[in-house]
Amino acid sequence: MACFLALGSFWGTWAALVPDLKVQVGASEGELGAALLCAGIGALPAMLLAGRLWPKFGWWMLPASGLVFAITILSPIAATTPVLLGITAALAGAGSGVLDVSMNAAISDVEADRGARLMFGAHAMFSLAVLLAAVATGMLRQAGMGPAFALSLVAAFVAVVAIGSIAAARTAKRPAAAAEATTDAAASGISGIAFLAALCAAAFLVEDAIQNWSALHLETGMGASPALGGAAPGVFAGAMFVGRLAGQRIGDRFSDRMLLSGGGLIAAVGTTMLAFAPIPLIALIGLALAGGGISTVAPALFARAGRMATPSGRASAIARVTTIGYTGFIVGPALVGFIAEATSLRIAIATLAVLALGVAVGGWTLLRGDDAAHTFDEGEELLKTGRA
Repeated sequence: MACFLALGSFWGTWAALVPDLKVQVGASEGELGAALLCAGIGALPAMLLAGRLWPKFGWWMLPASGLVFAITILSPIAATTPVLLGITAALAGAGSGVLDVSMNAAISDVEADRGARLMFGAHAMFSLAVLLAAVATGMLRQAGMGPAFALSLVAAFVAVVAIGSIAAARTAKRPAAAAEATTDAAASGISGIAFLAALCAAAFLVEDAIQNWSALHLETGMGASPALGGAAPGVFAGAMFVGRLAGQRIGDRFSDRMLLSGGGLIAAVGTTMLAFAPIPLIALIGLALAGGGISTVAPALFARAGRMATPSGRASAIARVTTIGYTGFIVGPALVGFIAEATSLRIAIATLAVLALGVAVGGWTLLRGDDAAHTFDEGEELLKTGRA
């Protein structure tokens, strides 16, 4: 859970720093989009590597990846050109990717061991950290503090969490998803996992694009102050936190299909409001709806992937969805930047609303068997407790 907080603190700070980083390196919107694209490019191979290393090292990857990530967080401080910003963003993205896969695999292990839903709560911690970090960074910017100070604080926090996770690594029963995981994951249905991963990629594209561009949208498109602009990704993350907490509490009452499709539809409405809002207040309301809606998509997909796999293959299945899904982070911010340069930032954000609607429709169509899987899962839990 602390690792989820650490990773969220970086992305909340990063999103709120985008306007300052743009000025720091003298980038146009297109150049900034390309630089942000590099964060995803760095994350993808790192995630693939993490998926291969996890079966061997298990929970020890939490402190190792956390310390490496803390170092890479400091690299954007030295960026003075758009090219250097892209390189340093790739380094930070790589560090983020390894930690991301590791902590999701770890929470999957805990779910399997306890027989309880924890994915929504874990992702809620991530969203809470994004919220707090984005708002705090906006206040630091208003006080005249630059990226160097904010990123140094985040790096220190991540390092502390990484060191603290050593205790968890020592008490882990065994490396998660050991040798049999590959066979189990293959048996769980590659095509089904691929569909889930595609939906995850679309959801992450919408989520990351909004977080990276919402501050700039409010400041340049509506004349908002740096503090209000920095609060934009915080409002979005706060709504995601509330949505995921609600999912943690009511997840057993609704199928993954309902959580995914309903969330996508609400996100589409909120993103449309954000795109065409005439004043910051309406934009912030749209951000809240978009965040609350999209928040339920990824945890529902991860939970679904976990149920599709056998217990020993859960970590492998979730790692696959995470790795493929994070291609959305690769194209999301860059896509908005390129569309904004060709048209306008409002049109670019409106494109995200169409994609969110596609997630809702795709989830409703592809997860037809979700109710049966949910019932089977409940029956399995009854057998474990002896209440059957």
